[in-house]
Amino acid sequence: MEEPPPKEESNARAGAQNPSNLFGGVDSISSLPDEMLHHIFSFVPTKVAITTSVLSKRWRHVWYKTPYLSFPHHKSSLESIHETLASYTAPKIMRFHLYVDRETSEASERSHHVDSLIKFAISPNVEKLSLVLNAYYVFPDFFFSNSSLKQLILDSWNYIRPKCTVSWTSLQNLSLRNSSLDESFIKVLSGSPMLECLTLQSCSLSCLDLSESPRLRRLDLEFFNSSPRKCHIVAPHIHYLRMIDFTQKYSLVDVSSSLIEANIDTIYFLPLFWCTQDDPSKDPSKHDYQVMMQTMLEKLQNVENLTVGLSFLQMLSIAEFSGVHFPTFKVKTLTLKTTILRSAVLGTAKLLQNSPELKKIVFYKTEDWNCSVEKYVNRYMEPQDLIFPAKSAFKAAKPDLVASFMELLLRNTRTLETLVLQLRSCLNTSNYDELSQIALTLSHKNKVSIVLK
Repeated sequence: MEEPPPKEESNARAGAQNPSNLFGGVDSISSLPDEMLHHIFSFVPTKVAITTSVLSKRWRHVWYKTPYLSFPHHKSSLESIHETLASYTAPKIMRFHLYVDRETSEASERSHHVDSLIKFAISPNVEKLSLVLNAYYVFPDFFFSNSSLKQLILDSWNYIRPKCTVSWTSLQNLSLRNSSLDESFIKVLSGSPMLECLTLQSCSLSCLDLSESPRLRRLDLEFFNSSPRKCHIVAPHIHYLRMIDFTQKYSLVDVSSSLIEANIDTIYFLPLFWCTQDDPSKDPSKHDYQVMMQTMLEKLQNVENLTVGLSFLQMLSIAEFSGVHFPTFKVKTLTLKTTILRSAVLGTAKLLQNSPELKKIVFYKTEDWNCSVEKYVNRYMEPQDLIFPAKSAFKAAKPDLVASFMELLLRNTRTLETLVLQLRSCLNTSNYDELSQIALTLSHKNKVSIVLK
């Protein structure tokens, strides 16, 4: 008769099942070296990693030295996190994540505990630090001095106003969300000489001057707060620019001629006054719009890999019949993330016509979310464009509509080699077969490889 398993193993908590029970009595996981177990722990919150300590003697102290600590949103107090870390003995922290909200602790004690936890994280040379602070907090001076930090992700609606000199000498990746930035942000930039990637999401600022960040190559701006202030963007060194749902009025003062990749679907350029007034040409803001759009297009003319969304294509349509001059683009790969709408037709055609080096188009069918501009744009449509719908109403892609869109793309290009259509999610079997035959015919006729996915 077999002996029962040791008591400490049979009493393992639910959620921390003994690894030997998962592999027919063979404990393959426990035989792994600590480094691999620590890597597994990197995918789960520290609270879950701690539960493995009851599995067996082998697991009892494994989590103590994991270089990955994560304390996401839960009901544990900051005091309990301190108690947990009292057993922690790793010489270096590779990644530390902390979530703090108003309910985590009393306001009078919160700052002290957060200070202590941040100091705990950065003292053993942390490389990746992620903080979500949904509570009032003033960043202490020691937070702005760290020579080992390579990646900082900060989600906090508090002002980032360093009163001291910033010294993040190894920082390469900085991501800020919901933060209020002012002129003191220049201290952060000047104190991060190795910065390569900057991401700002839902942040408010009036000027973003990156001229003193010579290593910066990627700039990602998303969902900015609507503000009457005009944001001036100076980014002479970047190679990649992403602007999504950017609602604040802005001006691209200086963008590097080495900008080779861009992802644009900003909505500020959609002037609502043009969508609501009977005669939008009389609006005094029309000239400002034209100048801003002209500047934007000029900054994109050297881009080789361009991704655009529905809003930007609608803006291009407005720009075309508003007399905005389109430069010649150097785009080689164009990705269209849009639905098939009448308001995007003119802008799409003009973009293709002014891209004489275009080799590949990738089309992703997305859901339409902004039809307010249709009424105005439709006044300027050519008869052949009226076959496209004014509103996106189809769940399944209609073969004749998609075929007309393919013909539009092919008609306005001369050097295209490949056309990829990502439509599988909105194609049933019969539509797919019909569209495949149409694509095959167009492919032979235009000598372009057409791929349906």
